[in-house]
Amino acid sequence: MKIAAFSLSALALLSGLAEADIGIDNNRVDVQLYGILDAGIGTLEHSYSGSSSFASTVNPYNLNSSSNSFTGLYSGGVSMSRVGIKAEADLSSDMKAFFKVESALNVISGVLANNGKSIYDDISALKSANGASAINGQLFSRAAYVGFSNRAFGSIALGRTTNLSLDQVAEYDPVQAALLYSPLGFSGGIGGGLGATENSRLDNSAKYENQIGPVGVGLQYKFKGSQSDQAAGYGYVAMLSYSVGPLSVKGTFSEETNSVAWAIQYSNVVTPDPNLQIENTRGYMLTALYKIDNDATVKAGYEYVSITAPSDPNLTGIQDYFGLMLPNPAANASGQQHFGVVWLGGDYKFTKAFDLGLGWYDINTDNAPEVGKQYLAIAYSALADYSFAKSFDTYAGTLLMSYSGPGLDHKAPTLAYSSNALYGVGLRFKF
Repeated sequence: MKIAAFSLSALALLSGLAEADIGIDNNRVDVQLYGILDAGIGTLEHSYSGSSSFASTVNPYNLNSSSNSFTGLYSGGVSMSRVGIKAEADLSSDMKAFFKVESALNVISGVLANNGKSIYDDISALKSANGASAINGQLFSRAAYVGFSNRAFGSIALGRTTNLSLDQVAEYDPVQAALLYSPLGFSGGIGGGLGATENSRLDNSAKYENQIGPVGVGLQYKFKGSQSDQAAGYGYVAMLSYSVGPLSVKGTFSEETNSVAWAIQYSNVVTPDPNLQIENTRGYMLTALYKIDNDATVKAGYEYVSITAPSDPNLTGIQDYFGLMLPNPAANASGQQHFGVVWLGGDYKFTKAFDLGLGWYDINTDNAPEVGKQYLAIAYSALADYSFAKSFDTYAGTLLMSYSGPGLDHKAPTLAYSSNALYGVGLRFKF
């Protein structure tokens, strides 16, 4: 951790020395240090203690069996707190080179966000909020890639890139894909990973994007990584979009093979499983956005995902989850799990500074094969956002969850509650 912190500080210092345009081999290079710090205070009706390593501090989304509530500071109510460095270099009149590295922070504790550690710490007993994620203590957990772009032929990025469906969620979620106030913003499984939250960001990947008039296209491929840790899987994501006037639509399709995911679905109901699951995931997401006028926007989406046994059944020796060595080896997924998500909402700008977003979400995993794990969830989100300046805003939000189905029958140590509610206010500074 000290090495990671030192490295981040050194990179920040270097960026500070180069925030102005500089020239290298007669080419203009624009280097920028940027970030978002988001912190708030809120109350979650049913919750275990807040986690100092968890990116969002608390978990308002999953089924919960705690009779206690949480009231206190949290990190990342709307935006995951982050700091990064990005740069562009002009290679010619129509070609650029670029890179980005971006870290996730728990701004309340000041540490690199490590959601995997929040689960790892709770394997022996339920002590604090937790959840699986692609954000697991890596120095640059949110992004690390280099690439180039051409005005006519598009861009390609190589490295750790964001899933095209994660980019789609950020654009089409009605409440800014808020980390704590939107189910899509909180859960990478349904909010960009198309089945596995670890796939919301892809290591060993190549990502191509281009805009041809009103049509956008994208293709992303994840190459096989180390066959002894979480990077073992491979797969692809395809994207197609179309915009005309006030209407914008987008679709993504993903097929990931031998994905390595934490075998956990109900982190606040049962003690987290001490092993990983190897699985194949396949899913698609369809979204639409319509601008009624300059102030009002309507957004809607549908997602369908299936999870099946892996193509390679011989990866069960994996125990390394982003540097965390688990006590048990991985197990292969069995049967078939599939679920669908529908959402509808939008936002309205009452003034140039004040925006109100509302969202309704229907999450259906009732056809999952695991006995006792099926559930239906309905979520209602509201987010009021007031901007004092481009760099600083304050917000108030709520997320109301209601659950039904056999998943509520889990006991750890009491029956899971059929509802939960989060209320909070926060501050966000962008630089």
